[in-house]
Amino acid sequence: MKVLWLTSWYPNKFNPFDGDFIQRHAKAVSAYSAITVIHVVQYGPGIEVLRKKVEIKESENLKEYIIYFPFKRTGIPLLDKIIYNGKYYLTYSRFIRNYFKEAGLPDLVHVHVPMKSGVIAKWIKRKWRIPYIISEHSSAYYTLIPDNYFNRSTYYRHTVRGIFKHAAKVTTVSKVLGKRLQEIFTLSSCSVIHNVVDKNIFFPGINKSPVFRFFHASTMDHPKNVEGILNVLARLKTQRGNWECMLAGWETPQLRQMAASLGLNEMIKWTGVLSHEQVAKEMQYAHALVLFSRYENFPCVIVEALCCGLPVIATNVGGIPEAVDESNGLLIPSENEAALLEAMIQMIDNYNSFNRLEIAKKAGNKYNCSVIGKQFYNLYRQLLTQTIPSAF
Repeated sequence: MKVLWLTSWYPNKFNPFDGDFIQRHAKAVSAYSAITVIHVVQYGPGIEVLRKKVEIKESENLKEYIIYFPFKRTGIPLLDKIIYNGKYYLTYSRFIRNYFKEAGLPDLVHVHVPMKSGVIAKWIKRKWRIPYIISEHSSAYYTLIPDNYFNRSTYYRHTVRGIFKHAAKVTTVSKVLGKRLQEIFTLSSCSVIHNVVDKNIFFPGINKSPVFRFFHASTMDHPKNVEGILNVLARLKTQRGNWECMLAGWETPQLRQMAASLGLNEMIKWTGVLSHEQVAKEMQYAHALVLFSRYENFPCVIVEALCCGLPVIATNVGGIPEAVDESNGLLIPSENEAALLEAMIQMIDNYNSFNRLEIAKKAGNKYNCSVIGKQFYNLYRQLLTQTIPSAF
């Protein structure tokens, strides 16, 4: 079985963490089927490329093509948008044609995040009659999110709707997002295949910090509400001692200044951006994970923490309740700082009520590479044994 992955997000030299969870899915599935990933990099502000470049990474059963195409802004927004989109799709379609000539046609196309790679998948289906499935990872289908699907242009909404319409199957990493997509796009069904965790990296540690250690890892932008965590830590300082908090990610000078003004410099440590291996080591040495997100889909950091045996304090948003329950953590309302403070105190005072080894065992059995990879592989087999009529 040959499956071609077209990804709208994927790690690249400009953003090595962009869609890294998709790459982890690819590695998991490659244990069961030959996977080729083609990703044409989308450029953000300030990023320009003057010459085309193709990076090729190859391991057993997995081949990744990362393509950078020439693009230099004119300074005229509308013209830049037209030129950019034209170059993007031309680069993608030309590469696909050449790839098919050299490697032959795939049995199935798997799109990760419909816009923009889903446009290419529709073109492939129309031209070569190859079916495609979609895995949606974005939580931008809720109106509370600033840059949500409903705020986008008519062209964008129409294009995304068409991509979903012609898909043979849709998957998401959370039940709640799957239900939302079914409502918006009138989908008959939506399969849930969760994010994957590498158990060779994320597993329980032997030693713990001598003081109670909370751990937080995120992009530290608005959705993650790190400001709220800092406010609560300042209040926790007045009620409990002998604790510390490690904060990993893209911290800003404003966050550091806020922590200092709250008198937290001796209680917290900013680690900066960490590799997956470094995150695992921090988790193994910590006692509990804290995630105070305003909204989420199904965050990898939670299931990674659970595989390390950490109980989790998190907000009751998105797909988080699908992973966190009373046996492995505490759920609280979004933006409720009083509830977060109460949960952190409860975690310190009743930590021994959580069975860390049992938490790790249950999570590892559910989110490991073998289980998740096999779920995708079984979905592929199911689709390819069916007769899928053309919608064009």
